[in-house]
Amino acid sequence: MDIISLLTAFGLGSIVTALIQTYLNRRSKIEDRNFEERKAAYIGLLQAYHRAAVENSEEAGKEFAYWQMRCELVSPAKVRNAIQAIVDTNETPKERRIAHEALKGALRDDLGVSI
Repeated sequence: MDIISLLTAFGLGSIVTALIQTYLNRRSKIEDRNFEERKAAYIGLLQAYHRAAVENSEEAGKEFAYWQMRCELVSPAKVRNAIQAIVDTNETPKERRIAHEALKGALRDDLGVSI
């Protein structure tokens, strides 16, 4: 059977539709996976951030650094910059509050969560 017969038998439109649906389904799965990866990284980061604030130990700091690195792998520049601002403002409470709000805003924007 040649290609012309196949196109005629199945219809060019249905073949194109099937290809488009396959592409869109694959793209949707990738977007869902990426969202879940970012969400997991952000939850881990926030838990480590909380632990570092409460315990103020070397182990808690290392855990925060681990989650910061995971976020570096999956997050956009705005989130990475906001996380770095948290690290940079560790000694200045006023600037830390500003960095904290910037981090919340960047995470909301990236996850598509509105207030």
